[in-house]
Amino acid sequence: MAKISLSGNEKSISSILNWYEDQIEALRDLKNKIINAIIYSEVDVKVNEKFAALTFDQINEYFSNSEKELQHLACFDLVSATEALLRVDFHNRIFNKDKSPIGRVFRNIYKKKANKVSLEEDIIETWKNITGDNSFSDLLSLLRYRHWLAHGRYWTPKFGRGYSFNIVFNISKNITDIVTH
Repeated sequence: MAKISLSGNEKSISSILNWYEDQIEALRDLKNKIINAIIYSEVDVKVNEKFAALTFDQINEYFSNSEKELQHLACFDLVSATEALLRVDFHNRIFNKDKSPIGRVFRNIYKKKANKVSLEEDIIETWKNITGDNSFSDLLSLLRYRHWLAHGRYWTPKFGRGYSFNIVFNISKNITDIVTH
């Protein structure tokens, strides 16, 4: 068995949450600064030229769209971090010869598939079958959202539900809690 070289550069979902909250706050602060500068004709506050000619509704729409975009990016990051957690855990279990039920199943999968192990069919389905936890079904559905984001959003998605940052974070947190405990 050839051991994979893990980078150790995975992000934690808590670091993504902190970054997301900081960015939302920064966007809202910028919006308020721009609106106040326009309302009070604050000459000492430079208003970015792209906002100077906009109406308040247009400014609100711009920042609303910016928050939606930020949410998509942060959700993509959360799902990527969750995937990394699952893949690192998989490799650690097989190469450390983990004796738990999931470790044994993972080693059998790896013996058959080597480096062609599927995140969805092998890793997530194994966790789902062994734990019976619905979070893994939620993650499988969430991966369709991630694929839509990763491939440029060029089709109209049919997810069956909406994915807000909080929903994605909770799914990622549940998976993290199960895998790390």
